[in-house]
Amino acid sequence: MNGPVIAGRARRNGLALLRSLVRKPAGLFGLLIVAALLTAALGADWVAPYGEAQQDIAHRLEAPSIRHLLGTDHLGRDVLSRLIYGTRVALGAAVPAVLGAALIGLVLGMLAGYLGGWVDNVVLVVMDTIQSYPTVILALALLALLGPSLQNVIVVIVVGFTPGYARVVRAQVLAIKHSPFVEVERALGASDLRLTLIHILPNILAPLLILLAMDLPSAITTEAGLSFLGLGVRPPTPSWGVTLSEGFAKLRTSPWPVVFAGLALGSTTLGFTLFSETLRDLLDPKLAGTRRA
Repeated sequence: MNGPVIAGRARRNGLALLRSLVRKPAGLFGLLIVAALLTAALGADWVAPYGEAQQDIAHRLEAPSIRHLLGTDHLGRDVLSRLIYGTRVALGAAVPAVLGAALIGLVLGMLAGYLGGWVDNVVLVVMDTIQSYPTVILALALLALLGPSLQNVIVVIVVGFTPGYARVVRAQVLAIKHSPFVEVERALGASDLRLTLIHILPNILAPLLILLAMDLPSAITTEAGLSFLGLGVRPPTPSWGVTLSEGFAKLRTSPWPVVFAGLALGSTTLGFTLFSETLRDLLDPKLAGTRRA
């Protein structure tokens, strides 16, 4: 009986959150950008007008036209198609990397916040050590050891983003573990595992999800930047960073690949930022109380 009731309640809450998100212009714009990116990534084979490597040598470095809506690059490949297929690479690197960082940070943060003592000290020292290096320097050092590839870019993003999640989770656990409802459960004989999974974890998921949505555009930008430097995805893979790198070599002849790849990165960052900020406003009870006041 409880299963269907809980599922129905979760479905109603999800629909209510979606309606509240759509009512806000910033949230609606962000949601549309996110939906467009997911559609492009999942349906690139049907949405893109040309193949990712299909060439039109006779019309290379062409300006936007009816034949090629965003122009062509130095090899005659359609820029629009390259950007659409590049969405797969961007999300294919960012989504697993951010989810991996969130999962590792969740485990480390809960251990540090709940157990405290030497476990907390060790986790903090490791996280501080990672965060002491600038993200770009850390990424360059790791990729110099691992070699350029999409898998290694994901590993680099996971390493760089994990401390942020660990610190957020640790702070939330420290704030919740001495709450009255947790103390009551502990007094009734609840185990540490039950306290963390049933009572603490559900109360820290909202800020974790908001941070995850905020980190997705940063991960996309990191992948594009590393690919632009030649340390991430390698040509002819249709990464946005590769498109920017190849476009800069022919910038005086045809600026269109650089212009449209930059617009893709900028709109993606803006869309995810507006989406995550609106989501934060809706899920954070303190902000909601401030708005009502």
